[in-house]
Amino acid sequence: MKQKIKKMLLLELGIVFLVLILFLFVNFNMVRFLPPCPIYHFFGILCPNCQGTRCVMNFMLGNFSASFFYHPIFFITIVYLMIVNILFIINAFRKKEILTFLYPKTKFWIIFLVALGIFTVIRNIL
Repeated sequence: MKQKIKKMLLLELGIVFLVLILFLFVNFNMVRFLPPCPIYHFFGILCPNCQGTRCVMNFMLGNFSASFFYHPIFFITIVYLMIVNILFIINAFRKKEILTFLYPKTKFWIIFLVALGIFTVIRNIL
């Protein structure tokens, strides 16, 4: 196995470990103690990240429908990145890689930012 792949696998395992630590040791009632969004507080409009923390917390608790309704863009991105990470780990051990077209490229980030901008505008209008 190449050295680069070994480093990436260690990074993947570290991320999984950190998520498990967060899930096991963080009290999810602490969300109410987080500071309010400064953009919403001062200007009264929802920023692109508003409700993102609640989306991630509900996702980690397994409340997928609530997570989706808090912030659909974040929910879809979390699921996408989980699939890509699983594919990366699988492809690291295979000779012939599968579904590499799903790996994020520049156009993925452009689509993500455009969708996030559109979602933010629509959410503030409605």
